[in-house]
Amino acid sequence: MTTASGEWAARPTRLLWGWAADAAIFVYTVIFGSLAVVCTLLTRKPWPVDYFSLIWSRWILKACGIHVDVEGLEHVEPRKSYIIISNHLSNFDIFVTFAALPLRVHFVAKKELLKLPFFGQALALSDHIVIDRSHPDDAVARINARVAQQIDDGFCILFYAEGTRSPDGQVHAFKKGGVTLAIRTGLPIVPMSVSGTRKFLPKGRVIIRPGGRVRLVLDKPIETTGWTLERRDELNELVRSTVVKNFVEDY
Repeated sequence: MTTASGEWAARPTRLLWGWAADAAIFVYTVIFGSLAVVCTLLTRKPWPVDYFSLIWSRWILKACGIHVDVEGLEHVEPRKSYIIISNHLSNFDIFVTFAALPLRVHFVAKKELLKLPFFGQALALSDHIVIDRSHPDDAVARINARVAQQIDDGFCILFYAEGTRSPDGQVHAFKKGGVTLAIRTGLPIVPMSVSGTRKFLPKGRVIIRPGGRVRLVLDKPIETTGWTLERRDELNELVRSTVVKNFVEDY
């Protein structure tokens, strides 16, 4: 059986490509992060971060030789608001989502990401929701306030419901924050399944393994009207089972 290190030693071209892809991501983050910050300060609007996030993500996918197969776009309307609940395999999930979905997608980010150079500054000026996970009540209030402000403006919030990247490529238990917010706001839930991103950058790895395909599936929106907080466990399991149904482990 060939070990991972042996495979890379036998394929030096891919190893060099992986290093080059790492360098490209750094350079693109500096360039587009800086542009997003400058344009946001000049316009005093958050839209430059959304605009440059799209370009940033697409350039990264191109540099890494990643092609995205998208299914289910007919289930969503670009100007409608949704709660998107997804599994989480890799940091590439974010690039794939920004690049492939015709929606204003924003995510709930931990405040530690603000410390990252260029990316953190752009994040701070964006419409993404930055929270302190050590104060869950304040975090919930911040999320609810942001959704209330923009609920009628095609504002979608993405939840990686497992809370962290999968360590083994499986879909694990879902936390209930996404379905709770959906019930409280009445927004429909779009179950999203990401397959294939883990092979490019598994959790704990630094060098990218470039070249390959990713599958992104949007299932039909689940309307939350009529659901109560007492039934959120049931709704959470319905969403998770839908995500699992469309997930392909070895994609």
